Amino acid sequence: MRTLYIGTNSYEWVMHRLANPSLRRSHTVITPTRLAARSLQVPSCQLKTLAYQTLLPHYHLVPRLKAQQLLRAAVETTAPKNLEGTTRVWMPAIQELLQASPSLPESEVIVSPRISQLIQVTKTYQALLRDGNWVDPHEAYWRSLEHSLERRSLLIYGYVQLRADELAFIEAIADEQSILMLPWRDHPDFKEIALTVECLEEKGWTVESDDPGEHPDWVGQCLGDRFLDVISTATVPVINEAAKLYIYNDLEQEVRGTLAQIKDLWVNHDVSPRDIAIVAGEEVAYGDKLLDIAWEYGIPLRLLYDIPLNTTRLGAWLSLMMDVVEAGFPFEKTARLLSHPLSSDPDKDMWGRVCVNRPKNLAEWNAVFQPTLGIDLAVLDFPFEATRAEWLQRMRQLLYAFDLRRTCNRWARENLAYSKLDRSWKEVATPINEVLTRERFFRELQELMAIAQVSVHPARGGVELHGPTAVIGSRYRYLFVVGMAEGILPTPIYNDPVLDFHERKVLQTTGLELPTAAALARQNVVNFYHLLQTVMEHVVLSYNRLNGRQEYLPSPYTERLELTETTLPEFPITSLQELRKVVLQNQADMSGEDTVLVHARHAWVVEVRRESNAPHDAYDGVTGISIDWQERSFSVSQLTRLGLCPFSWFAQKVLRLEELEEEESSLAPNVRGNLYHKTLEILFKEATGDRTHITNPAALRTAFLQAEQDSDFNFSNLTAWDAQREEHLKTLSRVVQGNDFYPERAKAIALEACFVGEWKGFPIKGYVDRIDRTDNGLVLIDYKTSSTPPSGVKDADGKATVDLQLSVYKEAAAPVLFPGESVIDAYYYSLTKGKKLKDLKKLPSDVDLEAVAIRCQNHLSKGNFPVLPDIDNKACTYCAYDLVCRKGKRLDRKSAIAIQSADSAIDPEDGS
Repeated sequence: MRTLYIGTNSYEWVMHRLANPSLRRSHTVITPTRLAARSLQVPSCQLKTLAYQTLLPHYHLVPRLKAQQLLRAAVETTAPKNLEGTTRVWMPAIQELLQASPSLPESEVIVSPRISQLIQVTKTYQALLRDGNWVDPHEAYWRSLEHSLERRSLLIYGYVQLRADELAFIEAIADEQSILMLPWRDHPDFKEIALTVECLEEKGWTVESDDPGEHPDWVGQCLGDRFLDVISTATVPVINEAAKLYIYNDLEQEVRGTLAQIKDLWVNHDVSPRDIAIVAGEEVAYGDKLLDIAWEYGIPLRLLYDIPLNTTRLGAWLSLMMDVVEAGFPFEKTARLLSHPLSSDPDKDMWGRVCVNRPKNLAEWNAVFQPTLGIDLAVLDFPFEATRAEWLQRMRQLLYAFDLRRTCNRWARENLAYSKLDRSWKEVATPINEVLTRERFFRELQELMAIAQVSVHPARGGVELHGPTAVIGSRYRYLFVVGMAEGILPTPIYNDPVLDFHERKVLQTTGLELPTAAALARQNVVNFYHLLQTVMEHVVLSYNRLNGRQEYLPSPYTERLELTETTLPEFPITSLQELRKVVLQNQADMSGEDTVLVHARHAWVVEVRRESNAPHDAYDGVTGISIDWQERSFSVSQLTRLGLCPFSWFAQKVLRLEELEEEESSLAPNVRGNLYHKTLEILFKEATGDRTHITNPAALRTAFLQAEQDSDFNFSNLTAWDAQREEHLKTLSRVVQGNDFYPERAKAIALEACFVGEWKGFPIKGYVDRIDRTDNGLVLIDYKTSSTPPSGVKDADGKATVDLQLSVYKEAAAPVLFPGESVIDAYYYSLTKGKKLKDLKKLPSDVDLEAVAIRCQNHLSKGNFPVLPDIDNKACTYCAYDLVCRKGKRLDRKSAIAIQSADSAIDPEDGS
């Protein structure tokens, strides 16, 4: 006689039955999850496992990748515009149809053309499965009924709402001694379970039930009663004491609060982590944050939900590898692949060479990497097509060459991902002699990685994170339900884009049992009711108000539970990292401080001062260490940099900071300037007084090619350099043919003239691009490739208006190069615009120049190099040291008094 037990406490009932050794020996215990089996202390065995066992002698379960390929072939018969997208969208609906009935209705009886087409595609898919002797897991129960089943004595526990296919399978395999337990309440939301009870009773099952009032002091039972609005007043104190609702400001605060309570239970109340569970409506949303903070708190944590293999490091590496091979090894993508944590760990010097040489193909990359790292990148030289067996062999060689087995062992998730990939190769390896193009093989590999699943954090022991339905049937002393917000828990009910609720009602008339919107809403209620049943002593529900800009409202289930917000307690300091923050923020004095805290305190003081309105200190360039400027040799550009922003000069000339060299696709401004200067120097020297030579295009080209050859820069690495060269020649040709480039009455008497002199006490060394002699005196010319005159140094108001270069040329270069001769003019000449930019008439006064010289001398003699660019930030336009100086709003907070007092060095340890 088969028994159907219905009641409110099936767990206690089944534990009582399992206390009988003879029943344990005679019955196979069936549970929906491993958690439910663990709570009963029995081996895990599920209904679907029994169904698969009955099918294996006759069929094979179709691999996921093969199922997707067959489904794509079935969908292709409808000639969709987007085959991949249509297959992906239709798949859930087709799987539901496979579960709903062993035989689908004829498409002709369906009024809706779309549903008729869906049913036809499903039948085509089933036919393709039959041709290959395959079985889709979603039709496993129905297909198992096609064969005679050996009846067994089963004890089935934990299945809340049985589908039609599960119910039919139980009816076929359960013998007369079998026991089925269905948790049930006399409540409208249990309508589907009541219908199942009636169905089984009609089939001859004997129904037994218990009294709902037998366990009034059990927390889970009390919460369930209140949730269903059947609670008695006697249980109210139990709920008020055992259930809390916390509302946090954001996700991190919610996670920290939850884990702080868990650690308190574990450390101070000796509660085993196995007796605690965290339940999240959206596991993925909480998983990473829980992992990070659990590591900080020292709490063992297990995250058992699955993620696609392509979201792991290994999956990302393989995806990037395929992109690189298909794109032909472009620089940026290949650099990302070879610098990936799973690839290699090259030193910075090698990456410096890579950035300069900029490899463009596999051979060039291999020439750099193979000698340094011992990795032969020839394994990435995939053919255009090969057999499946050859593709598999090449992939194994690739993984071996990069030693991915070893590198993946550093992370548990990556280790699982590698093992999963290794087991999944057979799905893309058959039939072994089929020839595939590289594009198709890579597409199948991408599909495989999107389908294959791995556990996100498969640790051993510890507190577990689960979804709401995963814990049904199990028992925990303490339960923490996070994300109790509207739109998260319960799971929102959406219309399927392929099989909407109206069409489901139509299909129900044909015998297909598909859940309606109302049924899904009741299912959510029943699932949450049984989630509450799992807690034995204490439950904490929580959610966070804000997620970015999105504001959350409480879940409607909290209202049904009649829970009001509980004031957040003062959670204890739970980790060393939190303790350090408190000590720093409160400037507490701790004896026996750890080394990290000592350095953190120092960094905290430095950072607080840096961001305050206090004067600059040593961390802003005010070192207090003088520099003997009279023993140094300065260029005009150095003095300009020093006068424009002292810290920029300090970073370049004292700290000697350099940017990582990287080849550009076009000429960098400094390289272009050097090339133009050298070209004109060669052009004038070869002219030997012949003015027509200077305007001769052939002579200009010869000079340009010579300058290009003499340069240390590798122009051949530039993209389309031959075409770029012509553009530069056009620019220079237009310049040299201009009327004011080389006036008639002028004669070039010096080119790139080097001088060593003195300006306002500063030793000066530099070059004058060109000096012309005229009837009235000398003209000093400085070439510029920009279209605007250069910025000067700061004046008394902090604006970059004081030009130094032409003044220094007039006062220091001319007397050294041509003593006794007067200078009648000096100007900048734009080699891109072909015109004068600024001349001697617009030079600053001697008073302004003297003030600049004194200010620069003070910076050097006092070791005072603050981050003080001009007020318009012209100094920052092409500055390479912005990451070091961290300019921005913090400089605005430096008051005028603080800026003026920056002349004296500040002790960084002084927080005043």
